[in-house]
Amino acid sequence: MTSLPAILRQPVVHMHRRRVCSATIGWIALATMVAAGSTTVAFGKQLTAYFSPLSMLFLSEIMLLLFAVLTFGFFPIIKRLRRVRSHLILPLAVAGVLNGVLAPIFWFSGLERTYAINSQLFTNSETIFLIVFAMLAMHTYPKRIQWIGGGMILLGLLTVALRGFTEGLTFAIGDGYIVLAGCLFAIGGVVIRKYLRKLEPQVIIVVRSCCAIGFFFLLSPFITHPFAFEVSRFPLQLLGVLIGYGLISRFLLVFSYYESIERLPLTTVSLLGTLTVASGLLFSHLYLGEPVTWYQGIGASLIIAGAAVMQGRNLRKIQDHVRHYLETHHLHW
Repeated sequence: MTSLPAILRQPVVHMHRRRVCSATIGWIALATMVAAGSTTVAFGKQLTAYFSPLSMLFLSEIMLLLFAVLTFGFFPIIKRLRRVRSHLILPLAVAGVLNGVLAPIFWFSGLERTYAINSQLFTNSETIFLIVFAMLAMHTYPKRIQWIGGGMILLGLLTVALRGFTEGLTFAIGDGYIVLAGCLFAIGGVVIRKYLRKLEPQVIIVVRSCCAIGFFFLLSPFITHPFAFEVSRFPLQLLGVLIGYGLISRFLLVFSYYESIERLPLTTVSLLGTLTVASGLLFSHLYLGEPVTWYQGIGASLIIAGAAVMQGRNLRKIQDHVRHYLETHHLHW
């Protein structure tokens, strides 16, 4: 017979298990985000040789929308969209414009004008912006160890920008576009974390894709845009790259990102997301054959080390929680 104290403890135990399960799913999503993010720059750089930034925006978002509909179903998504409360419509639209239109346009423009490895490194400027904007908007102030880690990340970015401090600031226009895109992505991430954390990721994905597609059709009549010509000269042997970019680099990356920020602290997601620096650097080197200079390697190492310094304690806590959950789960059964 179950005792009264055991009965009273059951809601607490179940709540603890739900929290641990949520954190575990968040960490799985974060790992998926890192793996998918490793391919983004290399695939995107290869495609920008044939498509303009506006065309890349349209193609990437329409593929993202297609994979979202195939995964979650058209009518379930429509049903969830109709349930969005009125006070969330404005922040949802703002996040859609920032993360679906403005930031990608600048990112593709930068990717077209700089090296893939530089793009991979400067994309991590989003981390610095995310910390600053989270402090301003959400009043989440980093601890001293986090300031040290953030300083290491900034030092890594400066090492690349100054070419190992052997030259003056060599900030190409493409690099500047990448940094500006990181700033806009960070603002969108804070909006999502503060106002939209209760929404399903597929709702945010669909809204941002619709914003991008709508922007493409609204802008196309007013500019000379040879989209049909770009499609006609696109080589069929790169069709797999295009599909891989849409499925892996876009859908899996964005979906796992929203899943992770819904279940993990925003700073944890952004900082551990810097692991894509190493994996993306390696993938770009192996896939595109771009050389990795010594200052790029040092910059990447500083960025990763800074992320490890800032979030090492959180990783140990999660490991302890998961171990405790697994032990209690097996004992219960």
